[in-house]
Amino acid sequence: MKKDCLHCKHYRLDDVYSGVCRLEKVDVYPLKRNEDTCPSWRDCGQQYYIRLGWIKAKRESGGKAS
Repeated sequence: MKKDCLHCKHYRLDDVYSGVCRLEKVDVYPLKRNEDTCPSWRDCGQQYYIRLGWIKAKRESGGKAS
């Protein structure tokens, strides 16, 4: 398993290429790309497959899926 942001519990997707790291509660979360890594990585389990489905749907609809 890759230890990148897309597989991390703390990561929240914004679009098909990037999201934010919500490890710490701050006003502005740091922007991360899906393939970025960090030492605070935690496995997100099934959420990874949900994210992949969301990304696939966004790409197929041209970014218009909600």
